[in-house]
Amino acid sequence: MPIRKPDSNVELAESRDTIGKGFRRWRERNGLSQQVIHNFSQAKKIPLHNSQIAHFENGVLDPKAAFYVSLGVFNQCIADKKLPPTQEGFSKSDRDRLKKAEPYLDSDGNIADAVCFFAQFIGAEPINELYGAPKELTEEAVKEYAKQLEKQFKEYYRDQMISPKDAWILFKEQKAIEKVSKKDLEVVQDIFLGAETFNAKQAREFLNKYRSCPAYDGLITMEDIKMNPKLKELNRMAVSAK
Repeated sequence: MPIRKPDSNVELAESRDTIGKGFRRWRERNGLSQQVIHNFSQAKKIPLHNSQIAHFENGVLDPKAAFYVSLGVFNQCIADKKLPPTQEGFSKSDRDRLKKAEPYLDSDGNIADAVCFFAQFIGAEPINELYGAPKELTEEAVKEYAKQLEKQFKEYYRDQMISPKDAWILFKEQKAIEKVSKKDLEVVQDIFLGAETFNAKQAREFLNKYRSCPAYDGLITMEDIKMNPKLKELNRMAVSAK
């Protein structure tokens, strides 16, 4: 497919670069390759190709309307978990990755549609800060994150009408917790109990050691839990921070 080169408009070039990098961060954070998106598009029969995604992410694609429409369809399918059945060229692995993915969000935290993608491309709308350049993990951010983890744990045992002790036992039974050390589990327990001792240094150590947050990973797999959208957003920011 022929690629139209970007013009010399500085502002458009900047917004094109911004959304390209932001989309790449979203894709990589969700463990999706450009090929998986291509395979989905072939199965869904929409014109969204890996070469287009590559040029889009590198800021060298000036897409036609069909590209934005296809991105919107793709994103909504991820949000609704309505994916094509496995078939030749679209494997179970491809489908499973997409089922686990979170949709790309607009600057207000809503599911981005074709209009949003175009608006971000031309700079009429900013990208969500989740997909911006990684920010430093500050003490203030860690404090708020810990507070939301505590809130989520409390909401869970209240919704389930069980004691904090029983909720903690269920938490420790989660597969995501199997490799968490006893010492680190004590730190997680303190967070759930509302102790304000968790700091940015400990958060970085957790992320370096586990490549994610064990407190969040354990919570999100608990049966019947209703994850707080704010906690989801804070977790995405935390794991992508410096």
